[in-house]
Amino acid sequence: MGKRKDRLTRRRLLAGAAGATAAGLSLGACTSRGDRHWDLESDVVVVGSGVGACTAALIASRNGNGVRMLEKAAEPGGTTAKSAGVLWIPNNFTLRERGIADERDACIRYMARFSYPDRYAPGAPGLGLARDELALLEAFYDNAAPATEALMDMGALRLAEWRMFQLDRPATDYLDDVPENKVPAGRALAPVAADGTIGLGDELIRQLTEALSGRGVEMHLGHRVTTLVQDEQGRVLGVEAATDGGTVSVRARRATVFATGGYAHNLSLVRRHQPAYLYGSCAKEVSTGDFIAIAGAAGAAMGDLSGAWRTQIVLDEALVSRYLAQGVFYPPGDSMIQVNRYGRRAVDENRNYNDRTEVHAVYDPTEAEYPNQLMFMIYDQRTAETFAGVYPLPEKPDGGVHVIRGDTLAGLGEALDRRLAEIENETGGLRLAADFARNLEATVQRFNGFAVAGRDADFDRGGAAYDSEWHAVFSPRRPDSPWPPNPYPSVTMHPFRDEGPYYAIILAAGALDTNGGPLIDAGARVLNGQGLPIPGLYGAGNCIASPSRDAYYGAGHTLAMSLTFAYIAANSLQADTAVDGG
Repeated sequence: MGKRKDRLTRRRLLAGAAGATAAGLSLGACTSRGDRHWDLESDVVVVGSGVGACTAALIASRNGNGVRMLEKAAEPGGTTAKSAGVLWIPNNFTLRERGIADERDACIRYMARFSYPDRYAPGAPGLGLARDELALLEAFYDNAAPATEALMDMGALRLAEWRMFQLDRPATDYLDDVPENKVPAGRALAPVAADGTIGLGDELIRQLTEALSGRGVEMHLGHRVTTLVQDEQGRVLGVEAATDGGTVSVRARRATVFATGGYAHNLSLVRRHQPAYLYGSCAKEVSTGDFIAIAGAAGAAMGDLSGAWRTQIVLDEALVSRYLAQGVFYPPGDSMIQVNRYGRRAVDENRNYNDRTEVHAVYDPTEAEYPNQLMFMIYDQRTAETFAGVYPLPEKPDGGVHVIRGDTLAGLGEALDRRLAEIENETGGLRLAADFARNLEATVQRFNGFAVAGRDADFDRGGAAYDSEWHAVFSPRRPDSPWPPNPYPSVTMHPFRDEGPYYAIILAAGALDTNGGPLIDAGARVLNGQGLPIPGLYGAGNCIASPSRDAYYGAGHTLAMSLTFAYIAANSLQADTAVDGG
């Protein structure tokens, strides 16, 4: 699509615009005449109100611009406000204060290795990446620490090192065990509340919006941007937004920055672009991918639209509502495994949520199916009681409607298959294979041997520091557990009991949000079909094609990417554009 002429690109995306919006609004672009009436205007218009949008607005304001923010929801903060509020910042001030050198070349090699495992070549020019791909990683490293420090210097954020609570140590990265990662812990920062405690996403947004208010930046809630207004040369002059009172035209004398959500709650786009389907998401309900159609109608080139920040979710919860409070970020338990419809393990159950969830989309060309479309979290009475109440385990073993029980492993398989029969219209008719019970018995016995030996010969569960250290965070052992602590070599593995009952929870592919959309360059400029910037248009956050592809470097990666490229956008527009006084 990037090689098509602008006119054809606009036509194709405008034709699909109705499918890109749950409200049925027409999303697109229009050409402005010189005598156009503007209801509002400012130097910079920022669309969104999450961490990226707030950063873009604050830095643009610091740079001397008048700024207006447009948010389609009734409250500010977007998905950032319901997140953990963590920021993955390489070479951050806490590392430097401790004398830890997070060197540029090494960090970029780690990011390239994680983002492009199919092409990363350490001895090749550009590490095997295309120049524009490498430039995005370089831009992130070069600007992430300066961005956070600029916000701190402005008094807009109070940040400190984010530590793994149960261990009281810096957070371990999500791919700590590759040689390219020279600083495998300590890059995560978090907001500090007024009382000195570490806050979450709502505290991050509270601090940013307070700073915006102090600078006189107006945030217009209930303003859903539907259209980019361009001149005859294609420069973005402003936007149109739908409100309860009608359409409002907002002029951007200098530039427009989009820092909005992905399309996790747009079923049309999910069905079109997500492999093996996303059954639900933790993103705010307003994450419907509006920018894809809006930017496409203005001639923007699209990156990979199949990307997402992934997490496993509880299927039975997603069937009630696609809008979820949380995902299964780290399945609790040690006498616990995940198996597919054949009763076989397919992944290290303790791998990070983003990478682990990729297993759901593995395609089997022989059977023409996704054998891991659903995964079944299997555990015994020990795990049910020792880790009771740690999501998604209920406080009592039989206390959750999403929990399936069997007195034996074979009985558990029969109960699972009955449940699958009840929901087959929601899952493409997926059922357990005929040899599920036999395979499950063998899988459990094989896992038990790994637990005793302390080494998982199939998926290396517990082999990386991430596995065991995050286990302490997400699998805290109840102090009143009737079961003794795990005596085996790996804290992540304990043999299953020989006697039942056994339990299962059905897991499906979900997402924090998607991360596919228009392409940007290293200056956060939105690119057209010829690879050139669309004048006056910038992007950051989940609404654009992810600069890191699908790699999730560590805790806080998504918010850090949004914040950093929003900072870049605000500085780029200052250098690229002059204020239009006409």
